[in-house]
Parts: sequence; C-alpha cells; structure tokens
Amino acid sequence: MEQQVKILAVDDRYENLLALNSILASSHYDVISLQSGEEVLRYLLKEPADHIAVILMDVQMPGLSGFETVELIKQRKACQDIPIIFLTALSTSIEHVLKGYHVGSIDYLFKPVHPEMLRMKVDAFVNMHLGHQKIKFQSELLHKRTLDLEETNRKLAEAEEKLKQQNSLLEQWVEERTTELVDAHEKLLKSQDHFQKMFMLSPSLMAIRRLPDLTYIEINESWKQYTGYGDEIIGTNMDLLRSDSGESISCDEVIHNCKVKYETKSKETRTALLSTEIIDIENESCLLQVAVDITESLRFETEMARLAQLNLVGEMAAGIAHEIRNPMTTIRGFLQLFRENDRNMQKEYIPIMLEELDRANEIITEYLSLAKNKQSHQQPDQINRIIEMLLPLIQAEAVMSGKHVQFQFVDCPVIHLDDKEMRQLILNMCMNGLEAMTIGGTLTIQTFEENGYVVLLISDEGTGIDEKHLEKLGRPFFTTKDEGTGLGLAICYSIAARHRASIEVQSSSEGTTFLIRFPIPEPKNDPN
Repeated sequence: MEQQVKILAVDDRYENLLALNSILASSHYDVISLQSGEEVLRYLLKEPADHIAVILMDVQMPGLSGFETVELIKQRKACQDIPIIFLTALSTSIEHVLKGYHVGSIDYLFKPVHPEMLRMKVDAFVNMHLGHQKIKFQSELLHKRTLDLEETNRKLAEAEEKLKQQNSLLEQWVEERTTELVDAHEKLLKSQDHFQKMFMLSPSLMAIRRLPDLTYIEINESWKQYTGYGDEIIGTNMDLLRSDSGESISCDEVIHNCKVKYETKSKETRTALLSTEIIDIENESCLLQVAVDITESLRFETEMARLAQLNLVGEMAAGIAHEIRNPMTTIRGFLQLFRENDRNMQKEYIPIMLEELDRANEIITEYLSLAKNKQSHQQPDQINRIIEMLLPLIQAEAVMSGKHVQFQFVDCPVIHLDDKEMRQLILNMCMNGLEAMTIGGTLTIQTFEENGYVVLLISDEGTGIDEKHLEKLGRPFFTTKDEGTGLGLAICYSIAARHRASIEVQSSSEGTTFLIRFPIPEPKNDPN
C-alpha cells in the first residue's frame, strides 16, 4: 500500500513519451516510459505487476506491435488484470478497434489525445487500482486474521482437549486416591480392631498410660486378673510396678525385659518381665506397658534347680560310695581273715591295706577339691610363667609315651591366678590330652589375648569325644577311661569357676581342643 502506483507508457517515439509524461505528471503515481514491446515484456518479468495501475500502449511499433505485446502480456497470470489503453494515430479503422478490444484492452484512443480526458481516464484507473489494492490488502489482512483466529481456535481446542485430559486424569487420580484412603481407613479400622482384640485378650499384663502424668487409660483382662485391680484405677496414676530394689520404674525411656516386682490387690508380691513402648493414640503420647508374669516360672526353675542339686548329690554319693567301697572291702577282707584264723597280721599284707587306705583318702581329697567354698589364694601373675615351669614335666611325659608337645606363647596381660590350682588344671588337661593320643601325636599348648580375655588353648590329635558325652564333661565321676575316678576334669571345671573363667570344648574325629578364657582385670583408676 505504501509503494507508488506505476503507469507504463509504451511508444516507439520519444516525443510522444515526453508528451505523455507531461500530461500525466502527478505525485500520486510514477510514469514508466518504454519504447518497445520487448522492453515492456522484460520489465514485467523483472518487476512485480501488483503496482501497475494501467498500461498506455501504442499500436504501431517496430518489432512487436501493440496487439502482439498485449497478447503476450495477457498470457501471464500475474498480468491478466492490468488495464490496457491503446493509443494510435494510424490504426483508426473499426477492425483495429475491435482487434484491440479482442486482445484484452480496456479502451482505444486516437491521437492526438485530449490531455484532460486522458488524465481523467488514467486517474480513474489509478483510483480503481488503489481501491482494488485496498480490497486485496483488506482481504489478505482478513485472511491473515482468519488464519490467526483459526490458529487461536485450534490452540483453544487443543487446550480444551488437554484440559479435558487433565480433568479426566485428575478425576481418575481423585478416584484412585479416594479408593486408597477408603482402603487405608478400612485397614486402620481393622488394625485398631485387631489391636483392641490382641490388647484385651493377650495373656500378658498390658496397660496404656497417658504421658507425662502416667494416668491409666486402658488395662486388659490379664492385668485385672493378675493384679486384682479393675476399672477403678482408670484415670489414676497408681504405680504397681517396682524394681527388684523397690525403686519406681523410670518411664522416660523405653525398656525391654526388665525384671520387676508388683503387688496385687490381695498384697501378694509377684515377679514379671516388663517392656515399654511410647505410642501415639489420637495425637497423644502414651506409654504402653507389657509385663509377662514369671512368678510360677521362677518357682518351677527353683524347684528344678533343687531337684537337679539333689540328683547331683545322689550321683556323687553313689560315685563316692562305689569308689570308696572297693578299698574298704579289701581292708575288711584282710581283717576278717586275721580274726577268723586267729593269726597275727603278716607284714606283707600291711602295705596292701595302706595302699587301699591311701586310695580312699585320695578320692576324698579330690572330692573336697570340688567344693565351691574352697579357699583360692589368687595373686597377679603371668600364666606363661606357670606353663614354663611345667614344661619339663609335660615334655618328659610326652617323650616317655612317644608323643610330641608344641608350644606357642605370646605376651599376655597379668591376671589373678592361684599358682597351685593352675598347676593342677594345666597338668590335668595336658595329661588327658597325651592319654587321648596314639604314638606320634602332637599336643599343642597356646596362650593369646582375645576380646578382653587371656586364652589358654590345649589341643590334642586324638579320636575326639563322642557328641553324646560332651554335655557330661566336668560332671563328677563321669569318665571314658578304663581306669580313673572321673574327678580330674570336674576339678578343672571347679578351678576355672573359682577363677571366673569359662571352658569351651571343640571336638571332632581329628582331635579335641579346650579353650580356657580368663577375664583380664580392669585397670584401677589412679587417685593421683
């Protein structure tokens, strides 16, 4: 719309072009002077035809005539709507006029042309061209706005479709979430129902108390049955549970399997294992107390321990009676023989009777070594020192029986030891190991420190101990030897107990290993 309108003036005579320029001179349009049909065609090929309002075409020209030029112009689609006015001074016959209109002209004027009429005709065509251009521009603008509107409508449709999809997804999510919440609520109700049933029907004493005032909110049937207190303690903070020392149980922290005492309504004192947890009930912190009554279990354990002691006493009494009866029988036989024959006691029988008496005395002495109240004179000492003193004796015994001894010592902390008892324990263990092996076997003695203990390891290469006999090791008068009292290993266990040491046995077909662990004393704090 801003480009200047163009008028094409085509004439082979230069003076005619000057005349046309003079007549049509105007600021509203630009007159383009061309002198042949060929120039017109070249111009239209290079320049856009949208801004050409009218073409003033001379009919008689050298080369292409006006008629031929117009026919070629009209063949181009972009130029078909350009108005063309023929101007001629020679071809004035009606045949030429009709031909002009036939090839596509709008008007056919004869020279000399009246200037005012020509100007008015050109102005009319210019105005028509401007109106057409304006309509075309408005049409393009309308088309563009239509396209923009269609694009906007398309985007709105897409947005509406996305909104529908989002609404659908949102509805689906809300439905799924609602289903989840309903399921969670149902599970919560079931869980609460299960908790209520477990709480009320649990065989353990259970109570829920509000924090921090410890008032009772709920108690179960076992609590009522064992303590004798019912709903009358709801809302109170009566504390029935006490530690073994009689102090109140702290509720500031969670505890597990703490041994407590509680007094029933009938003033009976019972024992229980108490565990506590802090839970939330309706956004309120509460203390859950769970107590397992072990009163009857403790009584049963006490009775079982008493029966076990009686059984052990019976076994030991039977063992002692069996072991001592043999030498006593021998001595009684000799004395009865002397009385019946009314003879003097012969000297050769006296050593036999003394030997039997010594044997009985030895059995009694070893039996007394098992006593827990036997005095033990323990002093700070190195276990390696005691073993090194016994090495010559152990090696001599090994050499005499065709066996070997291997020693592996490391520096160990000082521990509290009774020198005599430790000699007896080490010799008993080593002699047992040597006796368990065949010729060529190796006895291993080691010492080392492990997890706060000094460990004495004595290992043999014998055939091992039968699994059914392992649990009986250390029991008085139990032995797998053909000869022996069965008190040696029992004495070792008794010595270890007096030293607060533990004995671990590992046995297989390749040999047996005894691990004696002595606790390392804690260092005393220096007051300085």
